[in-house]
Parts: sequence; structure tokens; C-alpha cells
Amino acid sequence: MSQDKPTKLTRRGFLKATGGVGAAMFLAACAPMAAPTGGGSAPAQDRSLRFWMWNTFAPAADDVMNEALVKWAAENNVNIEISRDSDSAIGQKVFPALEAGTLPDALFVGAADALQLIEANGTASVKDLFEEIGAAHGGWLPRLEGYVTRNGDIQFLPYSIDTPMVHIRQDVIEAAGLTMPEGQWTWDETRDIALAAQEYTAQQGRKMVGWGFGVVRQQHDGWCEDLFRNFGADLWDESGTRIILAEEKMAEAIEAINFAKEAWDMGLFPDDAAAWDWSTNNKSYQEDQSILVINAASIYVWAQNNKPELAEATHLAPKPKAVRDTTNAGLRYTLVQNREARNPTVARELIKALYDSSIYAPWLENGFVTNVLHEYDALPMWTGKRAQFNLAANIGVYGGYPAPYDNAAMAEANSTIFPIGTIMVRVLLDGWTPERAIEEADTQLKDVFAKYF
Repeated sequence: MSQDKPTKLTRRGFLKATGGVGAAMFLAACAPMAAPTGGGSAPAQDRSLRFWMWNTFAPAADDVMNEALVKWAAENNVNIEISRDSDSAIGQKVFPALEAGTLPDALFVGAADALQLIEANGTASVKDLFEEIGAAHGGWLPRLEGYVTRNGDIQFLPYSIDTPMVHIRQDVIEAAGLTMPEGQWTWDETRDIALAAQEYTAQQGRKMVGWGFGVVRQQHDGWCEDLFRNFGADLWDESGTRIILAEEKMAEAIEAINFAKEAWDMGLFPDDAAAWDWSTNNKSYQEDQSILVINAASIYVWAQNNKPELAEATHLAPKPKAVRDTTNAGLRYTLVQNREARNPTVARELIKALYDSSIYAPWLENGFVTNVLHEYDALPMWTGKRAQFNLAANIGVYGGYPAPYDNAAMAEANSTIFPIGTIMVRVLLDGWTPERAIEEADTQLKDVFAKYF
């Protein structure tokens, strides 16, 4: 899907802008750089390589990968220089390095940084690698090809999928005499079970919150975005260029909002839901205050390492379903090749090796993200509780849904007006009718999209 770009920035202007403003707002505002130089002038015998590795929230996985990279380099006569940093640190140094000409040959970045690098013309095409890697490993998971294909090319490769999960206290559910559904729950089941469990804990003299959800404009766990989508509501159409919320999706949006309002009126939310920040639901679950939360699987991994009795008591499931069973997913780690890599041939060898079972499988097993290639659906780790990680990845949709991928207009809307979170705040906290809240969001969305389309 090609889209018109309303403004043009120089490369330097783009890099200055991304240093101080939300990255995604500049996805469609950059002019091309000079033509490539053919990947640098490294001598044919030069097997040196610079690689930036992204430290995850699972140190054991990071150590496994670092060791595997060193081993691969030794076996392939490569002199590799590995730089390890946290996700936030890598995000802060990517664009200064691009401007200075010091970007490594290949690197891990989040999807948002990858898109910025593409727009700054700092990445090489990896379309052939995408096809080769997919063919070698059983194919890519659903919807990935559509998401990474931009203007007919592919310049970033998915490496892992991160999708928030339902974490629920199975021990409380069983003590309350309730039956735990298998697989992906419906929203009705999620409401009814959490409410019954909450009432049980109140009867026992230690009331826990049924739904550990915040009600704020910027939803860190995304519960209300999924709720909207699951009930069939969309903000924009499949082209990603036209707002359809009020004209075409009013009924579905009202149904989703009313469902949330009923749960609010039942007392399923925390009393201080309006004051929750980005880490509150982690804390509430870790400290036995909430029965059910939605957040990254890192909560479960944290419990395994720090509070094993909580991990044992936790049941995992993909986010709930209604008319649709989709759950939001993110490409937490992606791979890009520097357009001006000193040694592009070796960089491509490394990228392919990172998907080999000797590196990829143990990295997955020691982490908390899920695989992007079907070969790894069969790993023994995807049994028991962790099977839900893989299920969520297979049904997950990516930024921009129902369009194939996100764009600058969506990014600006989601980072400035927070349409769905704001609708929920308007109705649950401010007492607005669903219709009024939807009309406000629709108007604001159209104002943003009018700048781009």
C-alpha cells in the first residue's frame, strides 16, 4: 500500500526530529538519501562484522545468544564485535549513529525504530532473505509478510512476537469452585469468572480486584483496544486511510463500550483505576492484589524467577475474544542490515544464522517472547502454560489492523489523542454517553488523517 507523503524532510532534518519527537509521527516525512555505495569497500578477505544486540528482560536468553554469536563467528572465520544495550539505549543511539556513519553492519531494533530507519533510507533490502529464511524454516507466521512489506520491498525481518497475555490466579479460581476455560476465553467468560472470583475473595475476608485494568487515556496493557477490535469495531478502513468509526462502526463500538461500562458498574475495576501508571498492573498482580491482569508474558517469567509459587498459581491465556478472536501483537525484536554496511555479505550470513535452530531455539527457550517461523511451533516449550504464548502469536495482528500495517497518521493519532483509551475515560469516568464519546474521537481522528490523506 503506497501513500502520499505530505511533507519532505532532509535526512539531517529527519534525524533531528526523531531525537525529540515520537518516532512514528515521522514515518511518512523523509526524503531519500544519496544512492548507496555498494555496501562499502571492505576487502574481499575481510570477515569483520559489527553487530548491535538488544538485551531483553530475560538475561539468560541474552547470554545464550551472545555465546552463540561468538561460537558462530569462530566457526565461520568472522571477527565479530558485539555491542549489547537495553532497548531504550539502542533506540537512543540508532539515529545519531546513522547520521555519523557509525551504524553497525546489522542490528536488532524494535519495529518502530526499524520503520524510522527505512524512512531515513538507512537500511538495505532483505526481501530475498525473508523469502529464503521462510522457505528454510517452515514459513512465517500469519500476517507477518503483509506487515513487513512496504511499497513492494522488505527492509526489516521479524525476529520475535510479543503479545500481552491474560494472567489469572488459577488457585483463586479453583478455590472458588469455578471451571477454568481452555484456550482463548470469551469476554463474557472473562467477566463472569473474574467477578465470581472477586466475590469469593471478599467472602474470605481478603478482597482481590477482579480486573486489574487501568482506565487512562494511554492504555499500557491495551485491554480496551483489543476489546474494541474483538467486538468488531474499527477506527479506520482496510486501506488505513479513511476513518469509519462513527459512520460504519458505531453499533459495534457502542456494544464494546457498554460491555466495559457494565463491568465497571459491577465493580470489577480497581477503585484507583484512573491513577494507574505503566507498571501498576504488574505490581498489583505480583503483590496478590488482582485476580486477572493483561500484560506481557514477562510477568509470568518474573514470577518464575522471583516468586515461583505465584507462577505455579498463574494460568495464562491469549487476550479474550468476541466477534473476532484477534489479539494485538508486536514485533518486539526485528533485524535490519545497514544500507552502508562495511561487509554486507557477512552481515547477511549472520542474519540467516540467527534463525538457525542452534541459536534461535535456545534463545526462545530462555526468554519470554514467541517465534516468528513455523518450524519453531513444535518446540517442547510450547506445552503446558507456555503453549498460550504460541497460540497468541498465531492469532495476533499487528499495528494498523484492519489495514495490513500502520502509517504516520495512525501513529500520530495513537500517540496524541489516544482515541480508544479516551473513549473509555469519557464514558467510565466522565459520564459521557457512548455516542458522544465516539463522535468526539471520530472528529479528532478525521482531523489527524486529513493532514495525510
